[in-house]
Amino acid sequence: MYSKLFVSSLRARRRRILRVSLGVAGALALAPSVLAANDDWAGCKSADPDARIAGCTKVLANAGKESKHNQVAALSNRAGAYLAKGDVALAIDDFGKALTLDPKAAALYVGRAAAFKAKGDLEHALADLDSALKLDDKNAAAHGARAAILRARGEFDKALADIEATVNLDKKSALPLVMRGALYQAKGDFDRAIADFNEAIKRDPKLALAYNDRGLAYHVKGDLDHALADFDEAIRLDPKHAQFYLNRANAYRGKHELERAKADLETALNIKPDLAAAKKGLEEVERQIAKKSAPGGAATPAPGPK
Repeated sequence: MYSKLFVSSLRARRRRILRVSLGVAGALALAPSVLAANDDWAGCKSADPDARIAGCTKVLANAGKESKHNQVAALSNRAGAYLAKGDVALAIDDFGKALTLDPKAAALYVGRAAAFKAKGDLEHALADLDSALKLDDKNAAAHGARAAILRARGEFDKALADIEATVNLDKKSALPLVMRGALYQAKGDFDRAIADFNEAIKRDPKLALAYNDRGLAYHVKGDLDHALADFDEAIRLDPKHAQFYLNRANAYRGKHELERAKADLETALNIKPDLAAAKKGLEEVERQIAKKSAPGGAATPAPGPK
């Protein structure tokens, strides 16, 4: 059983994995088979969402001059841009139009699933991912996205099957291993989780999430020194991530290093002022410091995995 602060870390990690796995699918940028050398198509392929929307809209205004493939590309690119901006309804509409033109494009179902997920409509998201996998059962993005949703719903065994498929299909990416490690960790199998995080780090030594998640696994095992080392590396790689500071603060509290914990909690709140777990943690640490400083005072036990 975990402390409330530790559980909040697990939940935050789950949300990050879900965003990453679906975000890859949602940010589709399908390339037309033949591109006209003009500003409209250049904009439609832009990494900037606003520029992409403007460019694709101009392309689609002259859709009669474009091949069906190019129309699908423009709709998909614009849908991805809408999704990046949080305009979920418009993204779903564009993916739907693209699917009308090309109902056998698995990537479009994966993209629309990301939009439905962003809307909070998990049932339609899962239906689209099922459709994608019926068309292409080797689509690693679809397996990964479905696994993330199933895991969020607590359907661990079903999620594991999809994650295993993703791991087998994508032998270079670190993210599937992080996802499987997170699932093992949620099931309480911390040694297997750490093994997956180790392999993920071998594949991508700069993936901060893998270090953070391995740190959480070490923390729950009571190995605070290794946990702190991993949180240090996660923060070095991604110093703007509030949750990483919260996780390190919890490890410092486990070692009764309250001043260091206080500094990390303050940093977490500077980055994300509404991080409730950090607010509560800072209040508790400040009380502990005050109590310890009082004559005859002693620090109260630090929270952590039980």
